Amino acid sequence: MEQTALEILELALLARTKIGPSQLLILNKIDIKLKMLKLFIRLSAELKSLAGGTYAELEGRVLEIGRMLGGWLKTAKGRDLRP
Repeated sequence: MEQTALEILELALLARTKIGPSQLLILNKIDIKLKMLKLFIRLSAELKSLAGGTYAELEGRVLEIGRMLGGWLKTAKGRDLRP
């Protein structure tokens, strides 16, 4: 989970430096990594590797990151469609 979170952070920093199709590609990679992280968190909770409150906190943070990423993707797509 830590490795995936660090990869998301690295990709987000990279996406900040790009525009156009290359940024969209990176943002889509972040989306996939975020979905993987959600799955890892859920599996960890099912396997009782996480304390009770930890799952809820992590899930809430990942959902918030997902909302922010969605806004970023929407903005980037809108920018990409302009002439």
